[in-house]
Amino acid sequence: MLVQTEVNIQELKSQQENLIEQKEQLENQLNQFQAKLEKEIAQLEQKLFNEEQIKIQLTQALKIKENKINELERRLINLDYERIKKLIDKRKELKEAIKKLQNCCNRLEIFTNKERSAFGFVKNMVSVEDKISKIKFADKYTKEFQNILTKYNDGLLEMNKNFYSLRNTVQENKELEVSLTIEVILKLDSFNLDKYKIFKFATNSQEGTRTQLNSSMMVEDINSLKKNLYELKSELKQEKKELKNLATD
Repeated sequence: MLVQTEVNIQELKSQQENLIEQKEQLENQLNQFQAKLEKEIAQLEQKLFNEEQIKIQLTQALKIKENKINELERRLINLDYERIKKLIDKRKELKEAIKKLQNCCNRLEIFTNKERSAFGFVKNMVSVEDKISKIKFADKYTKEFQNILTKYNDGLLEMNKNFYSLRNTVQENKELEVSLTIEVILKLDSFNLDKYKIFKFATNSQEGTRTQLNSSMMVEDINSLKKNLYELKSELKQEKKELKNLATD
């Protein structure tokens, strides 16, 4: 009986030692798992923090881009309205120039007709002094005509600055849809200032070697300016219409 009891006690001790060893192994495994889990949780928290920071940065960048687009839209539209306003002002000045040129031409033509009539009656009495006087008088109107052209041509050329400013702004922001829209409306990619003679002297008056113009030459210049003024008015009307539609979209 005592022997059996001793055996049972030994078995129980052995089982107890095994249980203690298993407990220690389980505790070690649990500690390792807990450390691994805490590490993964820390990594996930850091990842979430980084993603939140990226989200904040993207939101700020998007807001900045939206503000930039809105500002650019306003700038482009304001630039072009300013350009159109100056073109309209120059159009009025050009009308005034054409009127002055026409008056100058008319006076020269009247003078020429009077000279012809007088010359018909007294052609045998025309002196060298009369011829010189006639040339000087004609030169006076030629210079007046060309001075008027020069004055208003210089003013018209100032409009080029607005055109180049607008074109540069569009080219710097070509990735934006509004830039492409305005470029199409204003035909900035194919715009040629030399297409319109209102941006330079009319043909006859441009030749630097010519010192005297007759009335037919002046009429030709005036008609050329009138034609280009009409074309400019038509384009301005169309641009204003399209830009108004763009601003209300």
